Amino acid sequence: MFQTIVFAYDGSPECRDALKAGIELAGRLKARCHLLAVVPAPPAIALAAGPLPDSYLEHAQADIDKVLEEGLALLRQAGLDAVGSVKIWKEPAEAIGLFAREVGADVVVVGHHRRSAIDRWWHGSVGHSLLDRLPCSLFVSMPRAAANPSS
Repeated sequence: MFQTIVFAYDGSPECRDALKAGIELAGRLKARCHLLAVVPAPPAIALAAGPLPDSYLEHAQADIDKVLEEGLALLRQAGLDAVGSVKIWKEPAEAIGLFAREVGADVVVVGHHRRSAIDRWWHGSVGHSLLDRLPCSLFVSMPRAAANPSS
């Protein structure tokens, strides 16, 4: 059923939980795994001041590489083959949708990030935006703390 799984991964605790839940699913289904880190493109205002310093780009790349390696290590420890990819894109949901289509994903796994109503209104919801952009199913992992709101 789910032969190709894309994990949208940013290294956050919510994405780590989603990765662990998705690893269990991928292991049972012997699915091909793709770990995707989406890096927001610098805002136009930042670029208007001129090119970004090389040191900024080097640090950003090192941070991205660290996040990807962490996620790939978790997948490989579970005995899964995985490919890591980075997309620099203005809109994360659009990048995830395009990537899912590119690799023929059957399901995309994301972690839910709890945010205030104002923050969600201002920035939107990646998970909600994905519903209109994905060519496949969406698995949204809820943070473990959300499973028991009284704790």
